[in-house]
Amino acid sequence: MNKVFKVFVFGLVALLLTACGNVEAKQGITAQDIFEKAKEASAKLKSVRTQISYDDFWATTVPEERYSVKYEMTSDTMLQPEIVKQDIKVLPQLLNGEPWDAELYKVDGRVFIKNTQKQSWEELQSGSIAELFGSMIENVQPTLDLAFFNGFKNDFVLEPIDYGYNLRLSLSREQYKELKKILFLSNNGSETDPDILDGEFPLINKSEIVIGIDSKTFYVTDFKMTLDTTTYSMLRVDGNSHRVKQTINAVYSHYDIVDDVKVPADVLEATAN
Repeated sequence: MNKVFKVFVFGLVALLLTACGNVEAKQGITAQDIFEKAKEASAKLKSVRTQISYDDFWATTVPEERYSVKYEMTSDTMLQPEIVKQDIKVLPQLLNGEPWDAELYKVDGRVFIKNTQKQSWEELQSGSIAELFGSMIENVQPTLDLAFFNGFKNDFVLEPIDYGYNLRLSLSREQYKELKKILFLSNNGSETDPDILDGEFPLINKSEIVIGIDSKTFYVTDFKMTLDTTTYSMLRVDGNSHRVKQTINAVYSHYDIVDDVKVPADVLEATAN
């Protein structure tokens, strides 16, 4: 019995030493290392499935308006070349309109969308999904564009989790303003004039980004952004302000095993013209 117990204790000590060795091996890894490895892995992806839940609320004082809507999106994407099929559910609050569903395809850099209650496809003139949902959503799908966060890569905090790592970033006021400028530039300036951005004073209630990364493949597994700000205009003296609350949850899966996207014949015909 004592012999068995000694063997058990020896095995347990060996296991603990191995675990400690693994911890020590990982101690040298930085958030910046993980960030760069994830960028390299994402560039090699051939297909991916993306599921996004996006809650968007805003309210202004002058004029006094408020709007709240939730989007649920599932897309299958072939990345080389990029062909996107996306199903969308739009769930406005009761006072903001009726819920509706849509289909979206992106082919040859052109975006076509159809309300499922209608028969015809509409092409987005900008060719950009940002026209529908804003620049942040466009940079989150079909995969997370990590290059978008290059300016913040030294600010991420690394957190080990069960399947890999979290890169966490809590934005200061200046970082938040910088992020808005990057969004402005990524969308060719269609969202907000840069002079207006420079004339804003945001109060940050919460502004946090979390990126989940698999430790084996270094693929991005999920992206979460929580934003709650009240921004005052320093260019106007009428008390103008706007409150924004946004939550984005994106989950990525089916890496390189998504079935080929079948584009409807009428969309293919439109892209040929």
